[in-house]
Amino acid sequence: MNILDEIVSKKRIRVSEAKSIVSIEDIQNQLAKSSSQSNFKKNLENQAQAIIAEIKKASPSAGIIAEDFNPILKAQEYEKMGARALSILTEEDFFQGSNKVLQDVKKVTNLPILRKDFIIDDYQIYESKLIGADCILLITSILSDSQIEEYVSKAEAINLDVLIEVHDEEELARVSRFHNALIGVNNRNLKTFEVDLMNAVRLRKNYDGNQIFIAESGIKSSADIEYLVSNDINVFLIGESLMRGNLF
Repeated sequence: MNILDEIVSKKRIRVSEAKSIVSIEDIQNQLAKSSSQSNFKKNLENQAQAIIAEIKKASPSAGIIAEDFNPILKAQEYEKMGARALSILTEEDFFQGSNKVLQDVKKVTNLPILRKDFIIDDYQIYESKLIGADCILLITSILSDSQIEEYVSKAEAINLDVLIEVHDEEELARVSRFHNALIGVNNRNLKTFEVDLMNAVRLRKNYDGNQIFIAESGIKSSADIEYLVSNDINVFLIGESLMRGNLF
C-alpha cells in the first residue's frame, strides 16, 4: 500500500466517524440558512500572477514543517504579502490539520479559502461549506469519473468553487470537460511523493482549455515562479516554502 492509499483508507474511517456524530441531513439543514457565494475563483481571474498560500503544520514528505504553528498569524502574514487566496490542510493524520484551523482562520481573513483534504464522500462537500470553505479540492487519482461529476455538481449547487487536481495527461483529459472548475497540476506524485516542477509545464503545453491553470508543489524560489510564468502558468499554490519563510 502506497502513501496515498494509506491516507484514503484512514480518511474513510474519519468520515464514518464524523457521520456518526453529525448526520449529512443535519449539515444540509444548517446550510439551508446560508447562501453565501464564493469568490475563490473570482480572486484568481485576470491576474498577471496569483498565489494561493497554504497553511499546513506537517506533511508525509517533510514531517513537521512548523513547530510553532500559528495559523492565524500565518494567514494574516499571507494576506499582507498579497496572496489572492488561502489553502488550508484539514487532513488530521498525515498533515496534522483540522477543521478548526480553517474555522479559526475564516474569522480573521478576507481571503477566500480552499479546503485541502482528501474528499472521497459527498458528506465532506457539505461539511466543507459548513466550516467556511469557499472551494474544495477533488483529487482525480482517487475518484472515478462519475464521482467527480457528482461532486462538482453538488459543490456548485451550494456555491462552492472546485479545484480539480491532476498529475498526468490522462487525468487532465478526464477532467477538461468541467469548464467551471479550476485545474491544478500537482508536481508531486502522491503515490511516491517525488516532485518534478516540469510536470506542470509539460501538462500546460498539452492543454488548450480556458480554465484557470494552477501549478502546485515544488515551488521553492522566485526563479521557479518566473520559470512557470514564462511557460504560461501564472497561478501558484505554495505551501512548504511559504510556511518556512524561504520564498520571499
